[in-house]
Amino acid sequence: MNIILNDKPYEAAEGVSLASFVESLGLKPQGIAVAINGEVVPKDQWAETFLFDRQEIMLIHAVSGG
Repeated sequence: MNIILNDKPYEAAEGVSLASFVESLGLKPQGIAVAINGEVVPKDQWAETFLFDRQEIMLIHAVSGG
């Protein structure tokens, strides 16, 4: 299926959960915030949140430093 990830087209597996999708990107959930179609998804709901074709995903990864 096709989704938009941070304003770019991205191919994702059908029926994938948000938690599995983030993991498939090689990211750990610590320090990450995700919004689907403009709505922030709480981290405790990632496993029960499934992605669908043409959704817009905004993934923000916090980076520390100075």
